[in-house]
Amino acid sequence: MLLFFYILLECIKKINQERTTASVFHLLKGKRSSQTIQDTNIYQLSSYFGILKTMKRSIFEQAMLTLEENEWIVMKENNVACVTEKGGLYLQSHKNLFPVEYLNGIDFSGEMDVFYMRLQLAIQTYSNLAHQSHHFVPITDDLGVQQWVKEHYRSHVGDVNKWLKDVHQELYVFLEQLSTVQAQLFVDRISGYGKIGLSLDQLAKKNNLSTMDVALNLTSILHRLLSYIKNDRTRSSNLAVFVPLNNHTLLVTHSAYKTNQWLAKGFTIDQIAQIRNLKRSTIEDHIIEIAYVDPQFDITKFIDNLTYRTILTAIEEQKTTKLKEIKEALDNQYDYFKIRLVFSYVKDHKRSTKQ
Repeated sequence: MLLFFYILLECIKKINQERTTASVFHLLKGKRSSQTIQDTNIYQLSSYFGILKTMKRSIFEQAMLTLEENEWIVMKENNVACVTEKGGLYLQSHKNLFPVEYLNGIDFSGEMDVFYMRLQLAIQTYSNLAHQSHHFVPITDDLGVQQWVKEHYRSHVGDVNKWLKDVHQELYVFLEQLSTVQAQLFVDRISGYGKIGLSLDQLAKKNNLSTMDVALNLTSILHRLLSYIKNDRTRSSNLAVFVPLNNHTLLVTHSAYKTNQWLAKGFTIDQIAQIRNLKRSTIEDHIIEIAYVDPQFDITKFIDNLTYRTILTAIEEQKTTKLKEIKEALDNQYDYFKIRLVFSYVKDHKRSTKQ
């Protein structure tokens, strides 16, 4: 689980003992909460958000124990971990060995699964129909995905073979950019006529990898493919159709989405809290969630420029992400909501503070 260990160590190093290991678990799982989304951005870990949605707590805890046994981390009070010198050396020596640069969870975790299921089911369906085989078990029982592929098929009913040829060519051009191992992982996972795609466990056994590393490699490939498609849709026009419309609300909770709808209508925080029968602090949490995932969100409705500059200066001087310390450094003149807003606004810029 070398790749998995690398990502865990990098997460632990970046949170710099300011969060518990549970925050890393929630981040990798892609938990849709204001705290997790805030941590994801503050600690510059957005690429890892939601890359292991199906990871079990037991797997995570066992991995943490292994890191400790290898003396790569030390556990401190309150479930806080610290990367040791030995762990730091592991990170440095493996820095260029893993495909982590292609991971982009904050942008693609909400659409990757739908894209992948649509593509896999379409390839399976079309390849079977091309061989006059109408009886096969779909690779997914997701009714939404099945219905989407049915609609797609209606527009290609007369050119199934051409579609297969075109998609094969588009994928071939993309896969040529990958390592042989990664390209084979992608191909072996695909089901088609007379071929059942391998499971994660089967791929792990075949490639002498852990199941976690196989899952991470596939996620890296899919994120790279999505980026490849979005950078130039003309070279992969058939694949581009499978990408769901990007919707930033996919990353926020349903409740935060409702709050955003009221904000769009011009209602204030207090008005929304009253209408929804929620605490003001809950509505503020929703606003923070939205601010982190929507680059078009305007925070000037809630904070003036002078306050923003004052808080930003304190953040840079204190070199910490601990809200309490920043609040105290500002003589408690500003509430936590405004401090969190400033963090959300600078999320897309490299932090000047050093961890």
